[in-house]
Amino acid sequence: MGFNSNIVILWIVLLNTAISVVYMVAMWLKKRSSYVFQRGVTMVLCPVVGILCFLFSFLVDLVLRKGEVDYENLSIDKTRKKFLQPVDKERELELLPLEEVLAVSGTRDKRRAMLNMLRLDARENLALVRKAAENDDSETAHYAATALTDVLGRFATELNGLQVAYDKDRTDLQANQELLDAVLRILNSGGLLKVEGDKYLYMVIGLVENLEKNHPEAITPAYYAAMVRALHGVGRFKEAEEWAELSLERLPEAEESHLNVMYIKYALGKSEEFDEALKRLTGSSVSLSEEGLRIVRFWLAK
Repeated sequence: MGFNSNIVILWIVLLNTAISVVYMVAMWLKKRSSYVFQRGVTMVLCPVVGILCFLFSFLVDLVLRKGEVDYENLSIDKTRKKFLQPVDKERELELLPLEEVLAVSGTRDKRRAMLNMLRLDARENLALVRKAAENDDSETAHYAATALTDVLGRFATELNGLQVAYDKDRTDLQANQELLDAVLRILNSGGLLKVEGDKYLYMVIGLVENLEKNHPEAITPAYYAAMVRALHGVGRFKEAEEWAELSLERLPEAEESHLNVMYIKYALGKSEEFDEALKRLTGSSVSLSEEGLRIVRFWLAK
C-alpha cells in the first residue's frame, strides 16, 4: 500500500482539533477566561502552527516567570475602578475654594460657584464676596455686589438696634459688650473698604473707652488687642502704645498683652523695644497658643 498524503493531513487535522478541544476544556475549568476559547479557535484554524505558538509562549513564560500574580489585590485595578466613575463637576465646584474658582475658572463656573456660596451665609465669607464684586465678569460681580449690599444692610440694621440699647444706658455692661462684639465681627470679616473700616475703628475706640470708664475689669485681652489696633489704624500711635502697656500691666499672664506690645513696637519701627518685648515673652511663664508659638518662632529665627 503506497503513501497517501491526504490521510496524513487528515490525521494531523484531527489530532490538532483534539488537542485544541482538550486545551479549551482544561483551561476553561482552570481559569474560566474568555481568552481560552480565542486561543482554542486559533489553534483549530492554524493546525500545528497554532499549537506550537502557544506551546512556545508557555515555555517562555515558564522560564521567565518570577512568581504568581495576585490579580485580586492589584492596586491598579482598584484605582482604575475609582477613576472610571463619572466626575460630578457640580459637586467639585462646591468643594473648591471660591478664591481659586475666581482666579482660574471660566465665566460659567465662576457664576455657579458664586451662587453656591450665596446659598450659605455670606457673612462667613465676606472678604471673598468683596473680592468677587471686583471680578472682571460682570454677572459674577453683580451677584457679589448684591450679596454684599444685603449683608451690610442687615448688619447695619443689627447695629442700629444694639446702638439704641447702648445709648439708653451707657453704663449697661451687656449692651456695651454686645455692640462691641458686633462691630468687631464686621471688622474682622475682611469685607470692608478702608473708609468703611475707619468708621468702625472709631466705634471700637469709643466703646472700649466707655468700658474703661464704667467697667474696666470687663476689658478682655481681645478687647485690649482690638483697641491697640484700632488706635494704630486711625493714626493715634501714642495712645496705642499706652493701651498696649496698660494691657500688659493689668493682664501680664495673657498672651495677647505681650503680643499687643510687640505689635505696636514693630508697627512704629521701635526695634530695640520690640526685642525687649519678645525677650520678656519668651522668658515668662505665659502659656502660648499655636498662633503665639508661630509668631515667637518666626522672630526667634530671624
